[in-house]
Amino acid sequence: MSLNKMVKKVLLSFAFFGFTAKEAFSASVGEMAQQTAGKATTLWDLLVSGGPSMIFLGLLSMAATALVIYHFIQIIPHKLTPPDFIENLLFLLDKKEYEKAVSVCRQQENMISAIALKGLQKISKGKSVVEEAVQYEGKARIEKLWQNLTYLGDIAVIAPLLGLLGTILGIIEAFGYFKAVSIHPSILTAGLAKAMVNTVFGLVIAVPCLIFYAYFRGRLTLITTNAERAASEIVHAITK
Repeated sequence: MSLNKMVKKVLLSFAFFGFTAKEAFSASVGEMAQQTAGKATTLWDLLVSGGPSMIFLGLLSMAATALVIYHFIQIIPHKLTPPDFIENLLFLLDKKEYEKAVSVCRQQENMISAIALKGLQKISKGKSVVEEAVQYEGKARIEKLWQNLTYLGDIAVIAPLLGLLGTILGIIEAFGYFKAVSIHPSILTAGLAKAMVNTVFGLVIAVPCLIFYAYFRGRLTLITTNAERAASEIVHAITK
């Protein structure tokens, strides 16, 4: 399953939940504070107290979870650039067994097989064409992997900003209660809680995203190095 399809499936699965929860989030903070007075605060109470912005933070967390799962499944150095496959392919190319090399590339789907296949398809057009085809395919596939990882970094940036927006709205709402003749302390506290909840959940989403971003960036750096080295060896083996 491609990354785009996976993210879209997760977002669509929870979009209905997000919009149906909007009515619950639209209840006034003061009313909720009076209803929950004297009761233990649950996670759901915290989520509801955050207001409508929590819907978008929830969707961001779901998209981030989908991205992390995708990268754990797909971004594996030994899966995308398997050393045994590279060694076997170079052995066939050194022996000029190009048809067998094409067959092996079509049987095993990975980044190196796709890169080599592009070069083998252009073998009759000369060294420069083969080199250009291999470099173009390798660059396109590596850029796609990095682009997918960028989405995770984007969520790490957007989540705190969205939490900050909810925080500001919560503070405005809290200070809006000063216009009332009499203010119950729980109502004012609930308004401030709304502000803090948005900040907390924005950071709860952003911090793990940054950690996973750094982790997968290390994986992609290794994959990029392996792919570039393999592409260079493939071009040399085909054109020598």
